[in-house]
Amino acid sequence: MSTHNAESCVINAPLEKVWAAISTQDFKFWSLVKSTNQIASSSEVGGTREVTFNDGTVQTYRLIEYSLVKNALTYEIIDSKPSVDFLSAQHTIQVTRVTANNTSFVQWISDYSADGSEAAVMDSKYKKLEALAELTKSLEN
Repeated sequence: MSTHNAESCVINAPLEKVWAAISTQDFKFWSLVKSTNQIASSSEVGGTREVTFNDGTVQTYRLIEYSLVKNALTYEIIDSKPSVDFLSAQHTIQVTRVTANNTSFVQWISDYSADGSEAAVMDSKYKKLEALAELTKSLEN
């Protein structure tokens, strides 16, 4: 079983607009997210934020990579209430300019520790697909 999942989409908006929506890490475009609370700097490696989901789940994310050159950020889950059934997970979101038509290619990758279950990986897959669709809708309208 793979503990890796990557989902992507092309958004009919320039890279700068898409990166602005993602780089804040507030997930305002995603209807599953109720609120975010920045605990430390959003663009500083080591910065943390608490994400509260509509179902009551509260997760704390730590930023472990932030690149203005690559238009990418990577975060890891360092706490979850209720707890998750895997030891660790790292998520990377990257935006790349599609030069042919000034659109943006967005890729969201998740890597789970070896104990990550197939259910966790599949849940992540469908949540990312939903989030990317909602990001697309919020930026193309």
